[in-house]
Amino acid sequence: MTEKTPLPQRWIDIHTHIMPDKLYAAIRNWFSVNAGWDLLYKGTWRDAASLLESTEGLCRYLAFGYAHKPGIAGELNRFYAELPSFSPKAISLGCAHQDDDDLRGMAKNAFSMGLRGFKVHCQVQKVAPCDRRLWPLYEETIEEGGLVMFHAGTGPFPGDFVGYDLFEPVLKRFPELKCIVAHLGCHEPEKFLRAALEWDNLYLDTAYTFMDSPKGRMEAPLGLVGEAAHKILFATDFPGISHEYADGVRAINELPLDEAQKDAVFYGNAARLLGV
Repeated sequence: MTEKTPLPQRWIDIHTHIMPDKLYAAIRNWFSVNAGWDLLYKGTWRDAASLLESTEGLCRYLAFGYAHKPGIAGELNRFYAELPSFSPKAISLGCAHQDDDDLRGMAKNAFSMGLRGFKVHCQVQKVAPCDRRLWPLYEETIEEGGLVMFHAGTGPFPGDFVGYDLFEPVLKRFPELKCIVAHLGCHEPEKFLRAALEWDNLYLDTAYTFMDSPKGRMEAPLGLVGEAAHKILFATDFPGISHEYADGVRAINELPLDEAQKDAVFYGNAARLLGV
């Protein structure tokens, strides 16, 4: 990549982690200690949201965190419900833990506050996407017309709760659930891309793909990326990145896609999915 590579005229970032400061500091420390990964951005959540709000070309961004233990989702959901009043470009997802009491009631309350769905981080929450404890969350999300963002792929850290074989049952049991799988499903991008071509309700985001990182490079077959361009959503993972924000935009802009495909990935697909 070079700095001369132009940025697209417009984009929606479908994967950002604007989080309360204490939570983001803990996550940044975890990456530093356990993965040797220095997250570049070290400001407050207000600074991060202000940066996105002022970024020319960025039309909207989807913001969320995740509940790493039961009992904290309610407080986090209130934070995300209030975020758009600070940053109008923000669209927020809520959090839910599989061991929270009355998961369906919690989901209903989150939607009543204006949240658009949920993030389920299978690695962090130590729960397979097909775990029956999550079914009430999925059922309520379908009723509300929301979506679920999954970290269900094995990248960058494989584990017992991730992988396509654990995600496919969700597609089969809940074909009406709008799903986004982060990071193009890496390190099984071919399986997830083919599934996105088969299932109308499945989308994939590009967060941290085609970028160098301390854990290697997450890539996907370019032919399949082109074939599934109508199901792919641009994403950065900001502020949890070890590169400049614009580098993530350029990495996707440099893929061998035509202009219509690029506009779909950067803007059109997400605009339709989010109804903006």
